[in-house]
Amino acid sequence: MTPSRPKKVLLMITKSNWGGAQAYVFMLAKHLKQGGSEVAVALGGTGAAGADTGVLAERLSEAGIRVIHLRSIIRDISLFREIDSLIEMIRVVRVEQPTVLHLNSSKAGILGSFAGRIAGVPHIVFTAHGWPYREPRSFAFRSIIWIASWCTVLFSDVVIAVSKLDEKDSPVLFSRKKIQMIHNGVATFSLLPRDEARSKLASKVSGLHTDSLWIVMNAELHPNKGIDVAIDAMKILCKKYPAAQLVVMGSGQEHDGLQEYIQAQQLTEKVFLLGFVSDSRTYLAAADIFLFPSHKEGLPLALLEAGLASLPVIASNTGGIPEVIRSGETGILVEPGDTKAVARALSDMLTDIETAKRYGIALHKHVRSSFSEEQMFSKTLTVYSS
Repeated sequence: MTPSRPKKVLLMITKSNWGGAQAYVFMLAKHLKQGGSEVAVALGGTGAAGADTGVLAERLSEAGIRVIHLRSIIRDISLFREIDSLIEMIRVVRVEQPTVLHLNSSKAGILGSFAGRIAGVPHIVFTAHGWPYREPRSFAFRSIIWIASWCTVLFSDVVIAVSKLDEKDSPVLFSRKKIQMIHNGVATFSLLPRDEARSKLASKVSGLHTDSLWIVMNAELHPNKGIDVAIDAMKILCKKYPAAQLVVMGSGQEHDGLQEYIQAQQLTEKVFLLGFVSDSRTYLAAADIFLFPSHKEGLPLALLEAGLASLPVIASNTGGIPEVIRSGETGILVEPGDTKAVARALSDMLTDIETAKRYGIALHKHVRSSFSEEQMFSKTLTVYSS
């Protein structure tokens, strides 16, 4: 039986630069619109308060989906700014009067769920794209974030956990029945031919060779993504494989600091930050290996995309990643922050290309069978009508 579709859904997210959570929101908005629901997306900018909206807003507008710019909301915490953000959210929700308010990201979750309660929204849903209190911060800070996350669960009607670990680690005091696990999903997409993908990416920077060994990352330049670990691993790897180069597709707050670190490590001919690459997944055939050394994750869309591209993957044993990568079967898992383990895994894959290819084929089958976009959307519709 097909779940009923909600009359009007307001999706809300803190930042509008492109990443996994933003791709999730875009997918939901697109499917809801195609199914006949009225849908709008309220979102913040790309950085400071009042900053311009990012790629998510552009893609939503191109798809004919209405965008509401939340000008006061930013990712970083500021007490007075949060009050402004809450007032703005209450105003938006009261004007929109959605039947379902679907919140994404921590800041939008805590403020949006409270705003939804004040505005009398019939059904509030929050998707936890990885709980923020698992980030490597002080105990005091993590305790405060845990309480804020628990309040989000308390104010929401349903909380979607994107992995089994997130479901298990949810702050569920008095709220266990609210948690539902729905894996992220990915739709099939076209890949550029390998040579074309390499040529186009290499044209973006000087020194990136189309005939070298490419280790590719597709990630926001954020401390959680472990890009510093990848850089340190390259310094070790290049002693054995001097033809190896690390190619990072993505933009973010860490760009300047990472570029300085690359220079300090004398790796400017080995590590390349390409910045934001539109439709980056279509370039994945350029990779020999896909690397994902995050410190903290939910269930990353970029990893699922690498799976559909049949790439050999090395990823951190954190968050929902082990639910996608079975070490020794569909890729290799390493512990977060273990630079030597990353370098060793890279070396092993480059030494045994046939085994690496088998990992990629097995991962492709696993992702196609267990992480489809259709499955995810159908289960989400069920949550909307619960």
